[in-house]
Amino acid sequence: MKTIYLSGQRFEYENLSELKDEFEKRNIKFEDGCKLGDGCELGDGCELGDGCELGDGCELGDGCELGDSCELGDGCELGYWCELGNWCELGNWCELGDGCKLGNWCELGNWCKLGYSCKLGDSCKLGDSCELGDSCELGDSCKLGDSCELGDGCELGYGCELGYWCELGESPFYAIALYKYHVSAHWDKSIPYIQLGCYLRTVEEWEANFWNNENEFIDDHESKESKDRLFAFNIAKQWLENNKP
Repeated sequence: MKTIYLSGQRFEYENLSELKDEFEKRNIKFEDGCKLGDGCELGDGCELGDGCELGDGCELGDGCELGDSCELGDGCELGYWCELGNWCELGNWCELGDGCKLGNWCELGNWCKLGYSCKLGDSCKLGDSCELGDSCELGDSCKLGDSCELGDGCELGYGCELGYWCELGESPFYAIALYKYHVSAHWDKSIPYIQLGCYLRTVEEWEANFWNNENEFIDDHESKESKDRLFAFNIAKQWLENNKP
């Protein structure tokens, strides 16, 4: 026998199907195959996708939506200004509301969406094509997959890595290590500068001959090292274009 709280009211059950009427009263939707631990609490209007698993004592506020195959560990809380603990695993297509907080070492699947002002701890991983709203903060050593989009004012911690084709919004803070190459960018008297590794040049100087000479960057366009270096340069250039003085 397990215990569940619906809108603050306590129920005991052996199978979730026993609570079908109570779920309908509160507009709570769940697919077959969902598993809930003991003592979970669901607010009105929650939706749980197929194969979701919640550990003991999880709390979901009103209107939470979990995509298919999401996994939340014991004691996780989601809702308006929701909070997720460390080592949480969320599957594809997950959506987190504004102000959500995730602990360290969390993993999100592909096509996830985070609202405004969300905070992710250190060493989190996001899959491909994720979207982050404005003013989100990522801790150190986070990794984002390909084709992710970051809103304006997002902050990236030291050692973060972005996949290919990511898009950055306007940001007052830019300190990121891409594929082990430190890259920074700034404007000086209306002239854009990019520092890649220990080399500082204007954008025009970089573009005139990116593979400047054999003493700095070897002209080997096909190696992964060269492709990653060029990718880091293009990310810095994009940031400059979005933050013109």
